Amino acid sequence: MVQGLVRLTLLAVLLLSGCAVTPPAEKAEPVTADSELQGSPAMALLSRAEQARAQGETGAASRYLERALTMAPNSSWLYRELALLRLEEGDGHAAEGFAQRALRLAPDNDDYRAELWELVAAARAEQGDRSGADEARARAQALRQPDRA
Repeated sequence: MVQGLVRLTLLAVLLLSGCAVTPPAEKAEPVTADSELQGSPAMALLSRAEQARAQGETGAASRYLERALTMAPNSSWLYRELALLRLEEGDGHAAEGFAQRALRLAPDNDDYRAELWELVAAARAEQGDRSGADEARARAQALRQPDRA
């Protein structure tokens, strides 16, 4: 009799779990410097880096970003910014390395990860790696359209 009750209970649980409805996935919040560095002193250094970069002082911008990374070493955004800066300077190899680090640290956000893969593609193109750039663009596209991947 106890075994019969256990079986009935298990059957009821299995049936009810099959009826569970999963709500549609919510769109992830956009990744920004504010969302990653909120409350960190690294935010002030990022701001200084942006000002220096806008004035064409890429060396100073780089130093500010590198200092910011000592305060927030797991910031995907800071590595992204360094990758963009290196790409602007024409150093595709360093840009790709920083973009790859940003990807490893990136939050689970398909739009942001796709943007980072586009950055990898640009860095590879800068290095003359056309097939590598195409591969990175394809990965970005797959993230933008996950139902077609």
